[in-house]
Amino acid sequence: MALYGIVNAELLNLRERPTTASRILRQLQRDEALEVLRDAGFDWLEVQLLGSSLRGFVSKLYLRLTETRPGSGEGGVPEDNAVGIGAGSTVEVTARALNVRSGPSTNNAILATVQLGARFEVLGRQGDWLRVRYGGGEAFIAAAYVKPASSGFTLEGYLIEEPEILDVRMQPQKLIPSQAEGTTEAAVARTWNIYGGLLGRLADLLSIPVDVVVGVLIAESGGAAFGADGRMIIRFENHIFWRYWGQANAAVFDRHFTFDRSSAARAWRGHQWRPDTDSAWVDFHGNQALEWNVFTFARGLDETAAMLSISMGAPQIMGFNFKRLGYESVQQMFTRFSSSAHAQIVGIFDFVKGAGATSTAIQALQRRDYITFASIYNGSGNETIYADRIRRFAAVFSRLISSAR
Repeated sequence: MALYGIVNAELLNLRERPTTASRILRQLQRDEALEVLRDAGFDWLEVQLLGSSLRGFVSKLYLRLTETRPGSGEGGVPEDNAVGIGAGSTVEVTARALNVRSGPSTNNAILATVQLGARFEVLGRQGDWLRVRYGGGEAFIAAAYVKPASSGFTLEGYLIEEPEILDVRMQPQKLIPSQAEGTTEAAVARTWNIYGGLLGRLADLLSIPVDVVVGVLIAESGGAAFGADGRMIIRFENHIFWRYWGQANAAVFDRHFTFDRSSAARAWRGHQWRPDTDSAWVDFHGNQALEWNVFTFARGLDETAAMLSISMGAPQIMGFNFKRLGYESVQQMFTRFSSSAHAQIVGIFDFVKGAGATSTAIQALQRRDYITFASIYNGSGNETIYADRIRRFAAVFSRLISSAR
């Protein structure tokens, strides 16, 4: 059976070979139609432009696929599976790609294109369109391309590998008014107004209440991804650097780094550093300029060990967790986090979800079980403190979001 694709992106590169390093044959426009010749693997399709002999390869993530030839009158619209779905229901996308629009018509602007399995909370229905919660606001999707959501979380793979997520507009549609500086309300408003578009999309995708997603980000990071100088927020951990480098180089380590070695439980205390033996020992935690000085010095001793020994960005995830987030190396994680707030925030949820379809931590957030989530993310002994923080920030957000304009 023939398969066709309709371009869902503003521009889509048609390449000579199935790799982003290959030559671009042409930039395809939105709604251009293609015939799919074969699946080339790794999300690539070999295609031929309809009405032309031009052939090449495109990413399947940016096509709406249909078994009906475009222009035949039907447009490949499947049976409406959303009949009877009402407000408060959750639906799951059945198309390989589906446009999220600003209004109930194909003439309305496309806000995003989501992939198979994406989920939405239904707010109402207008004809052939569903009004859904999206990015902290509302949007519309075609009812023909969804079905009632199955139980459980179905998205496979790491979120960082999904181009659609990394292209989500960071700022939300509606902003919370400024709040008094120095208050919890100010932290919540600032975080939402900067990252709300992405946080809302993650909430939709993972079926986690958006106030919970906001609460997790602020509780774990304070909402900061980069410092005033534009560099990623980091924290260098002397005791971790000891584990990965210091034990094998104790004499050099002891000249420049110190920490409490009285017990493993106290190793995170007493962190000091000095650039040479003629200098005084310096406390550096809490000062980003000093954190970077220490990290840069350690990086000169052993780059990999130094990167493994820092917590990075908004989620403050340790470098030694790079594989758990889907990265091939700590250097790859460092590079992505250093250049992208998207990557940092997505990292929180990849950390607790992994490559599987679901996880205990994700399910805990879905049911607002903050203690279970915090025990996984923050470790035993800290779960009560972090659970209370998440709960408090989520409650403040729920109160403030009603004032967003």
